Amino acid sequence: MRNKVTFSIIMLSLLFFTYTGALAQDIQFSQFYNVPLFISPAFAGSVHQPRATVHQRLQWPKLDGKYITSFASFDTYSPKYNSGFGVYALKDWQGSNTISSTEIGFQYSYELHINSQLVFRPGLQLAMISRYIDYADLRFPIQFNDEQGFFDPNNNYAGVPRKSFADISAGGVFYSKNLWLGFSTHHINTPNQSFYGDISRLPAKFAILGGYKFLFSNDKKKYYSDDDNEISLTPTFNYKSQGKSDQFDLGLYGVYNQFLAGGWYRGIPFKRYEHRFQNNESVVIFLGFKTGIGLKFGYSYDFTVSKLAIARTGGSHEFNLTYVFTKKLKKKKPMRRMPCPSF
Repeated sequence: MRNKVTFSIIMLSLLFFTYTGALAQDIQFSQFYNVPLFISPAFAGSVHQPRATVHQRLQWPKLDGKYITSFASFDTYSPKYNSGFGVYALKDWQGSNTISSTEIGFQYSYELHINSQLVFRPGLQLAMISRYIDYADLRFPIQFNDEQGFFDPNNNYAGVPRKSFADISAGGVFYSKNLWLGFSTHHINTPNQSFYGDISRLPAKFAILGGYKFLFSNDKKKYYSDDDNEISLTPTFNYKSQGKSDQFDLGLYGVYNQFLAGGWYRGIPFKRYEHRFQNNESVVIFLGFKTGIGLKFGYSYDFTVSKLAIARTGGSHEFNLTYVFTKKLKKKKPMRRMPCPSF
């Protein structure tokens, strides 16, 4: 009986990871505006100054199946060519380091001034992705039977341990003084990610995001520069769709001088994947602080509101450190600052 129970648990676990893997194949960051190069290559060089970002996400720390993701990026802007350049690196661990992924991407964007009020920034990205799987601790259904339970300690069912492939993405963003609307398409080439030599395409991910900044300070320079005296509220949204999965973030950012705070909801409550699974994921709170030397700190916590909450996941933590290298631009005309929060 115990062997049958063990076998059932293993099978249910495999089904669970297969199901969740099919629904969400890309990493999600709660502080998506603090990792702009991850959102879209159109944001490369968007602050018109050199910018460095380090970001860390720890998801479900109380579960054995926790996810740990590290992200770092650098981008800059060339006023001579109206162009932005960016590079980023991402490292992700799933479970007990059984599956890991490494990604390095290079980005280019161009800033097109449509008129005195509206700017459009298209961007392109080329990345290399390498995924690794450790078969040592994995068990396969064929290694079990009803009489003996686990009877075959020799792992002869594994594929290759590493899979690498090129990945192409693109995006664009329109913005004015207070409003922005952006879109992106990742994995345009739908690369094959299979470890077993068959075809398993990584589905393209489509995203659209936007928002509006309500300024409550009278300093007109907000349109052009990053002022520490800003007072504003910014409602924003971020919709993502990949394969059979989609997700919607809706929230509000607030800025009062050097202090930042925000909260948003992730999910689509009126849509169900199945009759038992409502599309609720998390409620997120965010706190941040920016210094007068271009350094910004951010922390967010995800409260799990899906059925996974009964497992006491420990939520998700994210930490962000962004530094903007302030320098005097040689271009006489001041650069328009994007109204997106935390940029």
